[in-house]
Amino acid sequence: MHKSGHQYLQFSNAIRDINKYYKLYDAKEVMVLEAVLAAHFDDSPCSVLDLILRKEIASQATIHSILKNLIHKKLIKAEVSKIDARRRNIIPTKLSISWLDDSLAALKSYAKK
Repeated sequence: MHKSGHQYLQFSNAIRDINKYYKLYDAKEVMVLEAVLAAHFDDSPCSVLDLILRKEIASQATIHSILKNLIHKKLIKAEVSKIDARRRNIIPTKLSISWLDDSLAALKSYAKK
């Protein structure tokens, strides 16, 4: 096996360990969390509807279930929109930003090797 292939496998294993630490066992949960964080860092609101419209993640019912799980894990918060009280905006918590920082540290660590 090429060295870079082995490094990738080590990196992938490190990310799985990080996800396990944050209780992220499902790839769809990671996709939703990444979408929420991306919107946050783009200074763009992320509503439940925005996530539902991203068909590549999951169905509407599954997204609602994922959001409920991520809220329970304290990785995101849902707040009523100040613009439209019928909508809920999803925002990351400090814990989800820590997850992102840990994932980035793993990436940097394996990129240096």
